[in-house]
Amino acid sequence: MRLGASAYLAHAPLAGPTFSAAAEAGATLEFTSLLIPEDSPAGARAVATAIVSAAASAGLSVVADVSPNTARLLGNSPWEFLRSIGVARVRIDFGFSVAEIRSIAAVLPIALNASTLRAADLEPFADLDVELIHNFYPREWTGLALSSVASSVAVARQFGWRVGAFIAGDSVRRGPLGEGLPTVEEHRAMPPLFQALGLVDAGVNDVYVGDPALTDLSWSRLGSFVRDDLVVLDGTAAPGVHPEVIEALAVPDRNRTDAAEAMIRLEHSRERFAGLPLPEVGGQPRPAGSVTVQLASARRYCGEVAITLRDLPADDRVAVVGMLASPIPLVGAHPLTAVLR
Repeated sequence: MRLGASAYLAHAPLAGPTFSAAAEAGATLEFTSLLIPEDSPAGARAVATAIVSAAASAGLSVVADVSPNTARLLGNSPWEFLRSIGVARVRIDFGFSVAEIRSIAAVLPIALNASTLRAADLEPFADLDVELIHNFYPREWTGLALSSVASSVAVARQFGWRVGAFIAGDSVRRGPLGEGLPTVEEHRAMPPLFQALGLVDAGVNDVYVGDPALTDLSWSRLGSFVRDDLVVLDGTAAPGVHPEVIEALAVPDRNRTDAAEAMIRLEHSRERFAGLPLPEVGGQPRPAGSVTVQLASARRYCGEVAITLRDLPADDRVAVVGMLASPIPLVGAHPLTAVLR
């Protein structure tokens, strides 16, 4: 997975700090939009140049979203201008004919719209350097189903192209609505890491943070995923849980290959936890996101740690040792660790 940040003309002051945090997290891409109707042409070239320069300083390759409105913002010869300031690729949003797109592609590599174009629409560009990048959806309830993204991946593979999509931010959200900029509707209120997990497991190659800022914690968690393929889960320890148990939860493990429907079962947990000072009493409620351990009464399952994916009934053989900050989706085969405080 390649990770990307975003910056916009109206949020240019956020670009520098966002790019620094993104680069530290392992990001290599940057997205900006040069077609927003609310943006003013006054100073647009200077601001775009500053954003691209800041991205380059952070080691980020810039993708710019364009439409016929881009010429209004940037003036004559917009594609040559974008190439001259260091934009690496332009994403063709709407409003161009096939001939016009090919003429743009003669100046800059292009990305096409994965959300609206089907295989027949893509055929005229099969000989070009192309990527597919989905739309993001600023208004609640208008985002795509994850299955639609998975379908676009299947189409892209026919051409040997990469697919990109967006996740919503959890700090500054772009106006005018401020409802996040995800591709997938069900991701809108999820933590950024879990959004990225869903996209990657659907086959997406490049994940862009659509909004102009993330919290430091979210950049850190995305960084662990990008650099180490490690899913770090944050939560709160239950009262009285022994520090050795909390420390052991921070050791990376993974879901079993025969993954359960209702929980994540940490594959190597029994051997690590059976000899620890486990809680003496089980039987607590197990809502989704509970971090649990099997007690001695579970016999050979003693020490097995699980994370519930949905609400489960209480079980006297099972103690809840913590609760995640947010219930999690399936994590596939990615290694994971729980940080409970």
